[in-house]
Amino acid sequence: MKVNEKGIGLLFGTLLFVGGGVYFYQKSLQGYALLCITVALVLAISAIISLVNNSNPTRVYESKVKEFLTTYDSILVKSSSVPQLEGRNIIYVDSMDDLVDAQLEIRKPICYLKQSESCSFVLLDDKEAYVYVEKMHAEDLSPVEIEIENLKVKNKSAEEMDSEMLRDIEKTTIVKLSNKKSYKVSPVRKKKPIMEEEIELI
Repeated sequence: MKVNEKGIGLLFGTLLFVGGGVYFYQKSLQGYALLCITVALVLAISAIISLVNNSNPTRVYESKVKEFLTTYDSILVKSSSVPQLEGRNIIYVDSMDDLVDAQLEIRKPICYLKQSESCSFVLLDDKEAYVYVEKMHAEDLSPVEIEIENLKVKNKSAEEMDSEMLRDIEKTTIVKLSNKKSYKVSPVRKKKPIMEEEIELI
């Protein structure tokens, strides 16, 4: 679980204002002391709410997704299915800010697919697909990640088939690969090693 920096910051602020309130009270400045204690109370309540929310993964996930959807509403498009990823180079980005930076360059909307435990954000370009996934649990896979894994398996299988076919060629032939292109292929013949007996004869 990530450290809740906001909650810790609020607690630190609470302690500072409590200290300030005690100092002003000792100096007989009751007005300032009351103000500091009031601010400390507000900060303490905010810190408790923040820490409680951060301890619940569902609330953290829902809060982050809601923040993204509200902040970037003008460049987001809701999708009901996984966007078309086949034939594109998949690029995972580290944060939503990175995805938004890419969107500013590409000038296309970001598709998002929200599920109960994950929300996938996908920015499609002609040859690339930029992906950011916010998840409730890091080990879970979103539908977009499952589709990407399926495409990897599919592409890997085709490449392995091509490799096996080329390995077995013994004479020059024309081969049609999985990318639907045809190639004229000739095997590479290894030179026969010269034996010691042949060296003596020379």
